[in-house]
Amino acid sequence: MLLSRNQKELILSVLRKERRRLLSTYKGPLLEKTINDLEQSLRNEAINDPEDRWLD
Repeated sequence: MLLSRNQKELILSVLRKERRRLLSTYKGPLLEKTINDLEQSLRNEAINDPEDRWLD
């Protein structure tokens, strides 16, 4: 699944909000791992490809 950088940032912001929700049923190690992986992916893209080449 290929996503643009903007789409990944949007997904990451939604996951971070979910992590902060008090009564979320989605809290746990898998959510933390997913957030960490997306953050790392975005950092890698920023270093390897400073210009977002995707068409939105």
